Amino acid sequence: MPTAALGLVFLSTILHASWNLLAHARRNDQTLFLRAALVTGLVGLGPVLWSEWTGSNRFPPMVWLLLVITGLFQGLYFLGLTRGYGSGDFTVVYPVARALPVLILALVDAGRGQVPSALGWLGIALVTGGCLLSPLESLREVHWRRYANATGFWILVTAAGGVGYSLVDKLAAEQLAPGAWSAARYGLMETLITVFYLWPLLRLTGGPLGPAPGSWGVRWRWAALAGGFIFAAYWLILWAYQISPYVSYIVALRQFSIVIGVVAATLLFHEPAARLRIAAAVIIALGVAAITVA
Repeated sequence: MPTAALGLVFLSTILHASWNLLAHARRNDQTLFLRAALVTGLVGLGPVLWSEWTGSNRFPPMVWLLLVITGLFQGLYFLGLTRGYGSGDFTVVYPVARALPVLILALVDAGRGQVPSALGWLGIALVTGGCLLSPLESLREVHWRRYANATGFWILVTAAGGVGYSLVDKLAAEQLAPGAWSAARYGLMETLITVFYLWPLLRLTGGPLGPAPGSWGVRWRWAALAGGFIFAAYWLILWAYQISPYVSYIVALRQFSIVIGVVAATLLFHEPAARLRIAAAVIIALGVAAITVA
């Protein structure tokens, strides 16, 4: 992978772990992601529309169609995280939700003729194996029931959303004019469009949508902070998509955020099985290292 793409992805991992930790800490706020997307989208709407009106690098018509599609997948992704964090541990929901997309997207890359190398496949397998170890509190407790529960269902929803928006956004990135501003404009519009899907999805799944803990100002400050982190983390990934042809490598490398997140969660939230889950995070780190040198 190009060095520039590696740097963008690793910086994104720090931001990604940060906003997920924030979301878990505010897990009683069922509309956090909705308000975060609304704040970010409205702040960026003016500059994006002005650039589209006056600039020379306007979005091709196909990119607008892809934005409508990816908004749905982003809505599913944030719905899964919202419900998953409400019912399960951070050190379970976060890593497992990010395990399945790695292998699925690797198969997609192979189908597009961009077959990962042997070392790349090894790294992807290590990342996936480490993620699947994360829900366990002991190696003696390996059983399908550790995954087949309400939390497991929302993890699958999150993973499906992640696969969907990763594929669509990679296709869009290939049609955008190269550069950070082009990726930022796309990310801002994607965030705003997500609002129109996430709100009805939250309503349809029947979860509580009442006021979150804290005053009105506190709730919106948390939403603004989360929105800034979410946008910055994914803007860097969109930029990286323009540099590297291997979407599976980028998605796998993003899993280094699990190492950061799991260690931080054991310290901040005192969740169980710290040693096993940190060991799983180390396996993920080894997989990331293999992918980096592939």
